Amino acid sequence: MIKVYLDVSMVMIGTSFTGIPRVLMEIVKRLGTDDEFDLNFLEYNQRMDAFRVLKTQEFIDFCNTKTDKRHSIRSNVFIPFDGLDKDSIFFDCDTSWKTRTRRSFLYPLLKKKNVKIVTLIYDIINIDYPQFCDKSDVMNFVDYFGATLIYADKIIVTSKDVKDAIILRCINMNIESPEIDIIPLGGDFKKKENSEENVQSSVKDIVSKGKYLLMVGTIEPRKNHKLLIETYQRFLRWKIHFVFAGFSGQGMDKFFAELTTDPDYQNGIWHVDNASDDDIDYLYKNAYAMVFPSYIEGYGLPIIESFVREVPVIAADTNINHEIAGDRALFFEQDNSRELADIVIDLLENESKYDSFRERVKGYVPKTWDDTVTELKKCLKGV
Repeated sequence: MIKVYLDVSMVMIGTSFTGIPRVLMEIVKRLGTDDEFDLNFLEYNQRMDAFRVLKTQEFIDFCNTKTDKRHSIRSNVFIPFDGLDKDSIFFDCDTSWKTRTRRSFLYPLLKKKNVKIVTLIYDIINIDYPQFCDKSDVMNFVDYFGATLIYADKIIVTSKDVKDAIILRCINMNIESPEIDIIPLGGDFKKKENSEENVQSSVKDIVSKGKYLLMVGTIEPRKNHKLLIETYQRFLRWKIHFVFAGFSGQGMDKFFAELTTDPDYQNGIWHVDNASDDDIDYLYKNAYAMVFPSYIEGYGLPIIESFVREVPVIAADTNINHEIAGDRALFFEQDNSRELADIVIDLLENESKYDSFRERVKGYVPKTWDDTVTELKKCLKGV
């Protein structure tokens, strides 16, 4: 049996189970049922300045149900940073750069104990696009990334685009890159019965107003929501509606000021905050198309989420969007609101062209989470 430690400190204190926490939980749900692996979940404890050991089955159950009884998951057992078992694996797949335990401190201690280090890097946006990131996150990520390049036995990424970005960084720094495996994320999402019954009436009301373009994801600068406001105001007002679904991030005061003062706010252009999974699913299923104008992504899961629901995608012309969407999407030049508007108007005016566009995603079958974890198991066993 292979002993694997996971630092899940950020999931244990988080308030949202989307993005990286969601990936970690999908992995745990499957890896935790495999008899080949002995999973051990850790949480940093400031009072003891050590890792607290979590109750294994209780944490796995939490990942399955998301029932928030995290206080009951914590045990009274603690492990010092250099107390992990020899020849085990430390699998770092949470937002580890946000924890108090700096990897430049932790990883050397693990290597002295002959612990293998496998790090899942979702993107290096903090390195390549710091202008879109919180300053403290950038500094912390630099520490995490640097320690990973020096000490990791293997890096896992979710796309070729991220692998290429890491290799380029290594070339520029004149250092050897660790071994990097590409393991794409799963895109199969559990469907709940009668989910529409749980959709907010306000969301149903938005859908009933008419055709809309949807953008899903945290509202933050790198997602480029401002381009959609510009496109709506300059070219598409009264032609089609716009719906933004996602939590409000930092640095978006100007965006929200422009959004909420638009004369069509809540009657042509909407922001759906605190949307449930059922709300998001309903918005996807009824969308005319999903628009994805991000400057940079590590994977672009909303593209997969759209395809799964047979919703067409109009995306910015970036490497990662081409890698994930292939020839199923339509692409516009980054920051070109005129080109984006022309694509939408052409589809609205040519029903047969829209129908053909929608046919591209009919019957789309994504990579599953089982596929993802199967590849991950091979990776962990091969370290």
